[in-house]
Amino acid sequence: MRTFMTTAIVLLLHVIAIGGVAAAGSEESGRGGGKIVITTTNGPNENDQLEVDRHAFLIEAFREIRPDVEIDARDTLFDRQQFTAKMAAGTMEDAFLVNFTEPRFLIDRGYVADVTPWITAWEDFESYNRGLLQIVQDNEDRIYGLPVGGYSLGIIYNRELFEAAGLDPDAWPRTWDELQEYAFEISLLGDGNAGFGALSSAGQGGWHFVAMVYSLGGSFLRETEDGWEATFVSDEALDVLDLLQQMRWEDDSLTQQQLLDAADLVSLMAAGQLGMGIMAGDELRRIKAQFEGDMSTFGMGPLPQAGGNATLAGGATWMFNPNSNDEALEAVVQWSIFQTFENYENDLASQAERGQLVGWPQLPVFTGEKQAEREAILARYANAPIELYAPFNNATEIVPRPEPTVETQQLYRDLDIVIQAVLTDPFADAEKVLRQVERQFQEQVLDRLD
Repeated sequence: MRTFMTTAIVLLLHVIAIGGVAAAGSEESGRGGGKIVITTTNGPNENDQLEVDRHAFLIEAFREIRPDVEIDARDTLFDRQQFTAKMAAGTMEDAFLVNFTEPRFLIDRGYVADVTPWITAWEDFESYNRGLLQIVQDNEDRIYGLPVGGYSLGIIYNRELFEAAGLDPDAWPRTWDELQEYAFEISLLGDGNAGFGALSSAGQGGWHFVAMVYSLGGSFLRETEDGWEATFVSDEALDVLDLLQQMRWEDDSLTQQQLLDAADLVSLMAAGQLGMGIMAGDELRRIKAQFEGDMSTFGMGPLPQAGGNATLAGGATWMFNPNSNDEALEAVVQWSIFQTFENYENDLASQAERGQLVGWPQLPVFTGEKQAEREAILARYANAPIELYAPFNNATEIVPRPEPTVETQQLYRDLDIVIQAVLTDPFADAEKVLRQVERQFQEQVLDRLD
């Protein structure tokens, strides 16, 4: 979902590509004083000095190869509701970072530029992960974006609370039954400690609900000859809801505070008040940056499983303004590639020098020798306790499954209703609420698709 982007993972991404670029398609971009001015979303927040410094470093490095380009990176995020209005007004940035849930919608409606010539001319194109590339391609394999990083959800846990509860900090919960047991033991510590935190607001409860159901082998949508069918009500979904109800109302092992979002979960984890939470690896970076957390405290394992051997994967991709001219598109694509990939070693070195966390888990963007080369570079600059993430990084048997592809953010928001019901009402009829939400999504969203 990653309204962490409109939140994270980011976010997220929030994560990987912070600087930005834009295109000469808007009224405000183009040539100025002999320079090509490109605009972009996801510029650094002025109150985040580490990211301001990182962005400035990247700008200076890029200027050495493209002194004719000026980058206007704005502290804005992509918003679908504002997107068409900004396009019509000529104020949309040349490059905008979107979640993996958005490209199909944007491509099908002609809202993004075809950047195939510039992406395929990139010297590392042949090594680029084709699974990620498919996210930004149409049915004719034309390319409309540049995925810059991905995540898959796992469990981040507090090793100190594990030890205090008599649990082995090197033995993360491999099943949901084990997670329930571990959470109960941690909750017995008292002092406001919660064993597990469940999200239920801003669409993030639905996002994590989907991931949990994936781990049981379930799904939420099915494509038929007549269109899309909502399949919310399943044994897998009901099992997840039953687990959450037990943990909330019988075990008392969840947080007392509900209606949590990802930021709340990170805050509780950093404060040492939460034993476990479903998170992506970039949240470790946030714990370090925002809370100066002791990173030796936190481990990461794969998402617990119950027959699905899967977890939810997502990420972020740059996409580009179709009104931008070729000169601006070439520059903005080059900047997008540079800031994330070509300047990789210098960027990692500078992040490490500034004390930012380097070495948190991410999905591989390349394959073969290129990926091995990047991993070797990462190992040189990593300041994160990578060995504590080995359970997650080595869980190759767990397959990352993409997010639902149709009206994903609305699906997540609707599923929030179900999670909120079971976490706030001890008498909630989970199946009844789930059926109501399924019918609502079918009638109000799927049946109205173009």
